[in-house]
Amino acid sequence: MNLKYRVLGPFIIIFCLGIAGAQILHNEKCGVPLEMSNQSRNWGYGYNDLLNDIEVWQQSQYVSIDSIGRTVQGRAIWELTISEDPSSITHKRIYIHARTHPGEEEAFWVTDEIINFLLADNPLASLIRSNTIFHIVPMHNPDGVELGYSRENANGLDIESGWDDNVLQPEVSVLQNRFLELSLAVPNPIQVALNMHSAYACKRYFVFHHENGTSNYFTDLEKDFISGIQHYYPNGIEDWNYFVSWSSNTPDQYPESWWWFNYAENVMALTYEDMNCSDAGNYNVTAEAIVRGVCDYLGINLAEINNQKEIPNAYALKQNYPNPFNPITTIDIQIKEPGENIKLSILDISGNKVRVLANQYLPTGVKSFQWDSKDENGQAVSSGVYFYHLETNFFKSSRKMILIK
Repeated sequence: MNLKYRVLGPFIIIFCLGIAGAQILHNEKCGVPLEMSNQSRNWGYGYNDLLNDIEVWQQSQYVSIDSIGRTVQGRAIWELTISEDPSSITHKRIYIHARTHPGEEEAFWVTDEIINFLLADNPLASLIRSNTIFHIVPMHNPDGVELGYSRENANGLDIESGWDDNVLQPEVSVLQNRFLELSLAVPNPIQVALNMHSAYACKRYFVFHHENGTSNYFTDLEKDFISGIQHYYPNGIEDWNYFVSWSSNTPDQYPESWWWFNYAENVMALTYEDMNCSDAGNYNVTAEAIVRGVCDYLGINLAEINNQKEIPNAYALKQNYPNPFNPITTIDIQIKEPGENIKLSILDISGNKVRVLANQYLPTGVKSFQWDSKDENGQAVSSGVYFYHLETNFFKSSRKMILIK
C-alpha cells in the first residue's frame, strides 16, 4: 500500500465502553463483574460464529474484509471496510471496534446491526456509503471470547486499561497501529470512532468527559454530539450528563486517554454503554440512532432521503429485529407485485412448523409482522434457534433468529 503522510486534522472519536455503577465515574470501566469470569464459553457468540457472519457480509459489493493483526493465541482480528468508494480522499472516515471485553456481547449485537444498516439495499444506506468510509472490528478480543473470560485476553490482562503499558498487548498494539495508519497516512483521517461495550447499570448512555480532564471547548462538542444521537432515540439513550467521567483529572490507561494525550481537542473521544441486563434489546434502533447522529455531526444531510417513500423493486425477507430477542421480534417483508399470496411461517431448528404468521393476499410495499414466541396453540416456545420462511408465487427465502430467555 502506498501511503502519503500528512499532519492530522481535526477529527472525532467515540468510544463505547462498558462501565459499572452510578452517574459519576471513578475511572473504573466496563460492565461485567469480575466474579462472572470464565462463564459459559464464548458467551453465546464465538469466533466461529464471527467467521460464519463474515462469509455472509463479504457477499456485499460494498464491503471488504481483512485481518489487521493477530491476538496472543494467533487468531486474526478482522476489520470490515464499508463504503461505495473506499479509496475516496473526501469521504468521512469512521472507526468502530467491539468486544474488547468478551462478556459484553450486547456491544456486538449493536455493532452487528450497524453493519446490517450500512449494507442494506436502500437509498438511505446508499447515501451514507456514498459519503463515508466505515471501518468496523466486530471482535477485538477473540481469545478472551473463546476462553469464556469476561474482561481479559489470553494473558489474563484487561486490554481496555492497558493503552499506556510499556509493553503493549498484541490486541492493543494492532489497534493503535491501525488508528495511526488511518489518522496520519491518509488525506481524510478518522473522524469518528466507537469502542463498543455494555454496562450492567442497565442503561444506554454516553460517558461524558468533564472539563477538568479535557477542556471547556471539548465538553461543548461532547454535549452537541451526545444530544444529536439521543435525538434519534430519546426514550432509549440517556441525557448527556447521565454519567460523568474524568472529573478530577485525565486517566492514563484507556483508549480515549491515548487519543486525548496524543491529539487533544482534535479527537472527540467518547464512551458509549449499551445495556448488559435482561432488558437489553432494540439493537437495531440504537444502531440507527448512532449512525444517523454521526452523519448529522459530520454534516451529511440525510433529510431528502428521510422524506422519500421506499418503493420495493424486488421481493425481500429482512433480518428480524431485535435479534436475539425475548419475547417479541419484528419481521419485515418486501412485496414487489400487488395481489400476491404471502405465506410467512416460523420453523424450529428441525424444520417443523411452529406458527404461521401470515397466509394472505397483500399489496405491494413493506409489511411488518411480529412474533411473540408462541406456537399455533398459544403456548410459549423454548429458547433456541428458529427460522422464518417467506413464500410467494415467485419468491422463497428463509432467515435465522435466536430466542433467548
